[in-house]
Amino acid sequence: MVLRIFLSLILAAAALFCVYGLVATLEPMPAGVQWAWRGIYGLILVGNLAGLTHLIRGMRRR
Repeated sequence: MVLRIFLSLILAAAALFCVYGLVATLEPMPAGVQWAWRGIYGLILVGNLAGLTHLIRGMRRR
């Protein structure tokens, strides 16, 4: 249980970092670079949210 909470906090922190990264791509830069970073941050964010959802659902079922 403690491990799940610890992992959830890590995933939540990583998700917030990805949101910050997505906001940072709104700054002026070449379009190709901008979309590459948006894709990277977006995919990592989706993965973090999926893992966080999986961990939270597992805690509720017990």
